[in-house]
Amino acid sequence: MNLLTLYKRESTISGNLVVTMALISGTFQGLILGIITTATSTDSRADWYLKYLLMFGISFAIAVIGKHYALTQATKIAEIIISKVRVRISDKIRNSELLFLENIGKSEIYTLLTQNTNFISESVVMIINASQSAIVLIFCLFYVAYLSKLAFFITVIAISSAVFSFMLHRKAIDSELRATTTKETKFFELLYNTLDGFKELKMNRKKSDDHFGFLQRLAEETKELKIKTGFRFVIEIMFSQVFFYSLLAVIVFLLPKFDYINGSVLARVTTAILFIIGPANMVVGAIPLISRANIAVENIYSLEKRIDEAVKPYKLDSDLPVKKFDYFERIDFQNVTFSYLDNNNIPLFTLSDLNMSINKGESIFIVGGNGSGKSSMMKLLAGLYYPTSGNIFLDGVPIDKTTYPAYRELFSVIFGDFHLFDRLYGLDNIDEKQVAELLKVMQLDKKTELLDRAFTNINLSTGQRKRLAMIVALLENRPICLFDEWAADQDPIFREFFYTELLGQMKKDGKTVIAVSHDDRYFHLADRVIKMEYGKFI
Repeated sequence: MNLLTLYKRESTISGNLVVTMALISGTFQGLILGIITTATSTDSRADWYLKYLLMFGISFAIAVIGKHYALTQATKIAEIIISKVRVRISDKIRNSELLFLENIGKSEIYTLLTQNTNFISESVVMIINASQSAIVLIFCLFYVAYLSKLAFFITVIAISSAVFSFMLHRKAIDSELRATTTKETKFFELLYNTLDGFKELKMNRKKSDDHFGFLQRLAEETKELKIKTGFRFVIEIMFSQVFFYSLLAVIVFLLPKFDYINGSVLARVTTAILFIIGPANMVVGAIPLISRANIAVENIYSLEKRIDEAVKPYKLDSDLPVKKFDYFERIDFQNVTFSYLDNNNIPLFTLSDLNMSINKGESIFIVGGNGSGKSSMMKLLAGLYYPTSGNIFLDGVPIDKTTYPAYRELFSVIFGDFHLFDRLYGLDNIDEKQVAELLKVMQLDKKTELLDRAFTNINLSTGQRKRLAMIVALLENRPICLFDEWAADQDPIFREFFYTELLGQMKKDGKTVIAVSHDDRYFHLADRVIKMEYGKFI
């Protein structure tokens, strides 16, 4: 994978005009060399000396205009491509599976999708500059050939040697760049953990020091890799400098010994070689950027491929009808099993032989110790996990890949690791009076309000955030509500309110409530209490 592959796959705008303008700009930059060297050997008092000045002005103007167009259009094309890729992968992420995202890690996805696309974006201008410099370089070589065949032959041999030297090292450099990307991704993951687990680290100095030690070692390893790769690029750049000045010495001091060449021509050849140094350095300096950009493209497509492979087993065929559920009467689990697997597909934890029925309007409490499988069972019930074996039926209809999307639409959920959005996405015709009343009931009316479908403040305590999430769940008005330890972060007043009033009102409204709970003093309010141990109903 490389930048050219990215352009061919993603661009909806032709880059032919960009290439044409870059060629024109580079050509006229090269012409400037011929104009300058010819003008320097011309009598400044001659009439046609002004013609060279006019030619220089026209060539310079065309070169600048062409370069400006090429750079701006290339930037535009690059940003359109990056935006397209980001949106497409974001869409695939939202349509992927929870288990895949839990396994790959949020920080890795975020790093790959942001850091790599940013690098491609930042590299475009330098790469276009380098491309134009390559054109100038080629034009200069033709000019040298016009002046002296032997000088041209020596210059081509020198440049070819430099290119061959780089190609010998390119595989090693690309390998080190990939390793650096992997290390940096792990570093950012640890940094994400530092921010996410700040409170826990702040409370335990030894844990904080130990965690920081890992971060520090990873940063050191990343630094060493980047230095090693950087040294390779420095060697290439220094080699280009050495070879150019050596080439200059050969042209000035040795060429006249082997080829008859007068002083005027030698001066022009020398000027041309000097003119080559700038573009050549630009080309050499862009090589690391091109290598890193190619690795970035590779990383992005690798991420997209992993997402595609993860969703492939659950992807709907285009000719299969998508079923819908407007209501339900009964959900049945029949010998449902689910396993978390390690990288070798060995089960780490298993929910086994789950058999139960859930009827419309029931209130069911799920209880059990930590690690008994309650939260996993709730995700399985909500359709976020798929059974390894067994079946889930909705009113006798088996839930499969054609029905899972509609099945999930029956649920409003508040998990223990819930995320609170600041905006009421997906809700139309919002009754602002109802929202204001719910905020008052939840004692949040002094903390936040709804303005233009968004809450003005979600920087609240955990209990308050859960109450705000409950408001969103009530506004969604779906027939089944799943609550994972919702009352655990509430004060006694709201815990009492949740069990005695809120759940009671939901039952009156015909909603089905399944709640994970440890509050045994309220178990009598449930229609049923189901206990779990070691991934089983007991």
